[in-house]
Amino acid sequence: MDTALPRLLAFLCLHAASPLLAQTPADAPATLETVQVTAPAYDADAARQESSAAKLIISREDLEKLDAATIGEILRQLPGVSLAADGGGRRGRGQPADRLEPRIIVDGEALPGGNRMALSLPVELIERIEIIRNSTAEFPAGPGGTINLILRDVPTKRTGTFRVGLSHNGDAFGGRIGGVYGAREGETGVLWMGFANSRPLSGDRTVSAEHFSAGVRDDWDIETDRESGREYALHLAPRFTRDLDSGARLTLSPFFRFSELDRLTLIQRSTYTDPLLGTGLVSDGREREREATQRMNGRLAAEWKRRLPGAGEASARLSLQGESERRSQQLDTYDAADALVDQTRTRTTSDGVEVSLAAKRSRPLAGAHLATAGVEARHKQVRDRRRDTLNGAPVALGAQARADSREQLFALWAQDEWQIAERHLLTPGLRLQRSASEVTDALDATVKNTHTAWLPSLHYLWQPDPRWNLRASLALADAPPGVRALSPVIRTATGTNTLSNPDRAGNPALDAEQTATLQLGVEHFLPHKRGSAGLNLYLRQIDDKVQRLTQLEGARYVERPTNVGRADETSLVADFKIKPIRLPALTLRGNASTSRLSLDDPQLRQESPRHSGNLGFDYEHAPWRLTVGGNLSLSAAFSREASADTQLTQRARQQLDLYAVKKLDRQLSLRLSVDNLTRSGRGNDSEAWSGSTLDSRETDRADGVRVVFLSVEGKL
Repeated sequence: MDTALPRLLAFLCLHAASPLLAQTPADAPATLETVQVTAPAYDADAARQESSAAKLIISREDLEKLDAATIGEILRQLPGVSLAADGGGRRGRGQPADRLEPRIIVDGEALPGGNRMALSLPVELIERIEIIRNSTAEFPAGPGGTINLILRDVPTKRTGTFRVGLSHNGDAFGGRIGGVYGAREGETGVLWMGFANSRPLSGDRTVSAEHFSAGVRDDWDIETDRESGREYALHLAPRFTRDLDSGARLTLSPFFRFSELDRLTLIQRSTYTDPLLGTGLVSDGREREREATQRMNGRLAAEWKRRLPGAGEASARLSLQGESERRSQQLDTYDAADALVDQTRTRTTSDGVEVSLAAKRSRPLAGAHLATAGVEARHKQVRDRRRDTLNGAPVALGAQARADSREQLFALWAQDEWQIAERHLLTPGLRLQRSASEVTDALDATVKNTHTAWLPSLHYLWQPDPRWNLRASLALADAPPGVRALSPVIRTATGTNTLSNPDRAGNPALDAEQTATLQLGVEHFLPHKRGSAGLNLYLRQIDDKVQRLTQLEGARYVERPTNVGRADETSLVADFKIKPIRLPALTLRGNASTSRLSLDDPQLRQESPRHSGNLGFDYEHAPWRLTVGGNLSLSAAFSREASADTQLTQRARQQLDLYAVKKLDRQLSLRLSVDNLTRSGRGNDSEAWSGSTLDSRETDRADGVRVVFLSVEGKL
């Protein structure tokens, strides 16, 4: 596989733009017009009200009020969105996706690098966010649903914005700079979007590990981590359009991201000489880990779209994507006398390429139907490599030294939006999907998996009143495992391998998870566009449930995804946004969600119910040209995925974010943001049992980090 693929994609992105740029008149003015830069008029509440499937839409205006730098920061404030906690420090790195984490796509397609890549996108690149609650024929999804990030489109007139900012996390400074510029000249349009940032890395963490024998504590160790370093990232996402004959348009959408990370982690170990009483704490050695990682991701997408008479539309999209990662780790281990004991060097590489094709056509039928049919095809290859040395000598890794993976998917789908009566809309759909995967390890052992699924869906919307929606839907979704979940290559944990700090690997024998979901919902829309509210109930039956189990393999804890049989889940999600009549300058918003999962396997420990919520506000004081706002996030403690002999609990957390924006004039604004004002930390508790006897207990605590960000925002 060509490891220079992402660099080639970047070249293709620039090369593809040259014919379009060449059509800009040479005598175009060099100065920019002063314009009012706003997103195209888009009514998010109206779009939500008329959607055939339950959908929450976050407009460009709302994105600016939510005040976040990245998509990940935004999504943690939205209803029903569950993301794996940013563990902070070395134990949080490589943390897998939460079971309720949604599938995140960009303009209808997953980015190279998956959710991790999408979560790092700057908010300024996004026009709106669509949260699709249940599976549809076009967007199948598991319990987490689908989040579609719609990139900003070429504007109808020349516009531009920029943002320059400086941040501080209590230890070091960081910065962001970038902007958006768009223009249209006749039949050709261009939109340039680019951002660069430098982010300091810092954090302190303490882990307490207790071990027991016959119920008596006979070992008690304390480990403290201090992390420092920096990450640099560059995002480029231009868009070029060309209007063709017969109402058609061709759009080229290159995307490129490069990031470089340099991290230093110092680990200090101590132990109690009397573990039973917890006295006599003495040094037990230390570790020094240095990590350097480079990642490149790119996509070149070409889309043809044509409006047909009536409400019809035809489109086709061809995409080429690539990803590359280079990571090197240097770990030096010292004993209690501070003598060097071991030097471990680990180098991992990962390269992937993907090509995909998607096409669809919608056509009105008999006045009451809008029929849509589509086809999707995708082929992906990933190559993982690992090389270890211990004190200069190569380490035999066996099958885990290499994994060559292939993933293919082909799907046909169709749906019909049927207006069966004036206030009743029925949308039946069907998706036929076939997936295939193949993983070959370093010993040339190959595991193949093919899966075919028929995925029906039925969505019903009743509008008994112009201000009320009643919804019901039933859908079957299928989630074949990706190549990352299948790869047997183990990512070894840095530091002491424990229950809370396990090695992580895939499972080549993993089967597809299938979810049947019944959704019932009610939505209310206030007059004069003053807000909306919704309440949705989800009942899910999950077959071949995938759960990440941490178990001993030899002398080390290893976490792998495993099929654990059938599970049932009940979730309730509520959200609201309102502008009070007597105080129209104030916007209140909030959401709450609760979820309960039960596993049929009596040998597995049950996950406890999850509860989370957000409460936010924005207030605009026109005389001072000042807007202030904030958001309070709450999550209750809950036990996470565990095996029969282990129990993992994530502690409760609260985070308060505040911001203020001062308009200096028509073109310039000053923004001050404070994330995690209260420096709320994160924590996990882990226990391992032998029957009814406790073997070990770990408490993992990460200090909270407050980040202050000051930026200047302008319009050109």
